[in-house]
Amino acid sequence: MITYLVHHETALFWGWMLAFLIPGAALLRAALWPQRMPPENSVGAIRARIERERWTPAPDQTRPWPVTATRPARRPASHRSAA
Repeated sequence: MITYLVHHETALFWGWMLAFLIPGAALLRAALWPQRMPPENSVGAIRARIERERWTPAPDQTRPWPVTATRPARRPASHRSAA
């Protein structure tokens, strides 16, 4: 009987170890293991990109829109339609 209890308790111990330690170790590794960050996502690269964008003009500001014709004058109020 004692041998049965010893084996039973040992099996329960290792069962609980498998049930909690392996998932716990996997969660701990996922939470604490450092992730490799691509170099373009580093703080220095982001700051350099922001500075580069700050000093380069936006695409719509590089050349003014070409003027093709003069703007038509507004019609006087007396010539406007009543609709």
